[in-house]
Amino acid sequence: MTSPPADHTIAQAIAHDELRLFYQPIVRATDGAVVAVEALVRWQHPTLGLLTPDRFLHKADRDGQLPLLDRWVLHRACQDLADLGPAAPDHVNVNLSAPTLATDFTEPVTTALERTGLAAHRLRLELSECADLNTLTHAEKHLKGLVERGVGVALDDMGTGSTDLRCLSRLAVHGIKIDKEFVSGMLTNPRDHAIVKLLTEMAHGLRLHVTAEGVETAEQLAALTRLGVCYVQGYHLAPPLTLAELTSTILTA
Repeated sequence: MTSPPADHTIAQAIAHDELRLFYQPIVRATDGAVVAVEALVRWQHPTLGLLTPDRFLHKADRDGQLPLLDRWVLHRACQDLADLGPAAPDHVNVNLSAPTLATDFTEPVTTALERTGLAAHRLRLELSECADLNTLTHAEKHLKGLVERGVGVALDDMGTGSTDLRCLSRLAVHGIKIDKEFVSGMLTNPRDHAIVKLLTEMAHGLRLHVTAEGVETAEQLAALTRLGVCYVQGYHLAPPLTLAELTSTILTA
């Protein structure tokens, strides 16, 4: 697997308009309605073709450019959702990296909303549970201010990190996303099934929305629905789509 050359950075990709956003629908389990989309970045590299994040995020992290990338994704995702008009899903989910969470990220979020005109309640920030406790604790005060403006917050990759559960009770979180590894194994591994059930029941107890990622089969969808998972995301429902494909999908639904 080839990675971008050392002298080709995210900053250059942004300057040369090489980054692309794809959108994966988040669907209500009971009726299949698209309620939100998650923004997923790709790099249209001039010689290597379309690169997925696993081929460039590590280098971007080493270069200290993840906050720059997050800023670009925030603005483009908010602009795209605003441009879709009345046909757009209710929300767009944008991931914030650990280096961004370690900064005062209020400014890039509010700037993206103000410049694009997107209402704050239509943006949801996804925080990786793999971010360490100190980083999430630092982010708490910034999240509180954004939530007061109407921005939603979800804790991503639930079950994969070592985040203290006390942090979940303190952070201004509206929902959790169950990691795809547990979803993929839940039909054959009783422990994975138990973890999905536990996380779902915990979310309900905390009055949080719960979304299952990586839903690949109708059988997984049925099992998640029986457990009370409200929202699902994965290739069984829809792959990541370009903005044009997303628009076509919504208009023909």
